[in-house]
Amino acid sequence: MKDTLNNIKKLTESIEYKTQMIGRNQRLISGVHNTRIMGMLIGFLITFILVGIPIFYYKGGI
Repeated sequence: MKDTLNNIKKLTESIEYKTQMIGRNQRLISGVHNTRIMGMLIGFLITFILVGIPIFYYKGGI
């Protein structure tokens, strides 16, 4: 009887861990999807500042 209860306890802990990992994964995916466009815009602006402005400055574009 004790072995059966230990097996049930291990099984429920395993199920609980797996459901927490699935929930965590879904929250991360949702966060990435919600911030995808803003992240691309910020990345483009930072790239333009770091690369584009010096190119225009040294080529006489500005």
